[in-house]
Amino acid sequence: MNVPADDIAALYQTEVQRLRAFVRRIIGCHGAAEDVVQQAFANLLRKGASDEQLNRGYVTQAVHNLALNHLRDTRRRAEVELTGVETEHIADSRPSPERIVSARRELQRLLQAIAALPERRRQAFVLKRLEGLSYEEIAERMGTTRNTVISQVVAAMAQLDALLERA
Repeated sequence: MNVPADDIAALYQTEVQRLRAFVRRIIGCHGAAEDVVQQAFANLLRKGASDEQLNRGYVTQAVHNLALNHLRDTRRRAEVELTGVETEHIADSRPSPERIVSARRELQRLLQAIAALPERRRQAFVLKRLEGLSYEEIAERMGTTRNTVISQVVAAMAQLDALLERA
């Protein structure tokens, strides 16, 4: 049976500091650690967590796995960049017209998905993820609590994941 989103948000609020520190020790980057923890909880919301999954151990393991995936992806990108430096035969590094059109379509889909979010959720998401404000700053601007802002951002990420997967 899936647990309510409020229970997932409550677990997030009690565990977020510990999980961020845990991930930061693995990947060494505060910003990426925050992204990894938010992604883990967004996954729980999107997929629907069961009672068995809504515990400290399960969430810690999920965050650990996402942190390792992040490290692997970062290393792969670094390897590709190094390989690209070694290849001197590249004539033009600009994106192709097809890639530009594809990127514009992808951006349009993302903007439409953000526009489809409920107003308060969209506002919290934009202030956090696009403007880079802290949860405290957002709470002050929106006239709400830090925990409400966190819940709104996590819910927005889950909703955006679902909207973009369907599109």
